[in-house]
Amino acid sequence: METKHASKKSRKDFFYFISIVVFYLSSSTHFYAQKEVQDKVLTGKIFTIELVAPGGKKEAKPEGDEISFKADKFTSKLMKTENEFSSAPYTVSESSGVITFEAESKNKGEDVLKWTGTITEGAVEGTAVWTTKKGKTKKEYNFTGSLKEKKKK
Repeated sequence: METKHASKKSRKDFFYFISIVVFYLSSSTHFYAQKEVQDKVLTGKIFTIELVAPGGKKEAKPEGDEISFKADKFTSKLMKTENEFSSAPYTVSESSGVITFEAESKNKGEDVLKWTGTITEGAVEGTAVWTTKKGKTKKEYNFTGSLKEKKKK
């Protein structure tokens, strides 16, 4: 009888041990996955761009803007000032000298402005799509520009 009881106890201890190991591994992986990596490719950079809303019989006049990547946030100066789109987190990747970024900002009306762009040798181009809270496209923009030169002291 004692061997049967000892066998059950060791099985119970074994499963207890395994559950602790599984919990530890899953929680440490979870915490590792949550760790944010700071962007070192675009941080601190500002680009001067022209936004154009294509379409219709007459193409719209380009609007000047500055987009910036500061403190892990993407900001469009024009869209923030005129349409109250907030600064937003962005993702960035780099492959073969081409940098790709994406950002989604919202305004007070909960409209979304999704920016997608590529940067090659200081030249930037991409699209910005403005959708309403209900998911309907309100406006689409194409943009091109270049890295803003730093002022010399």
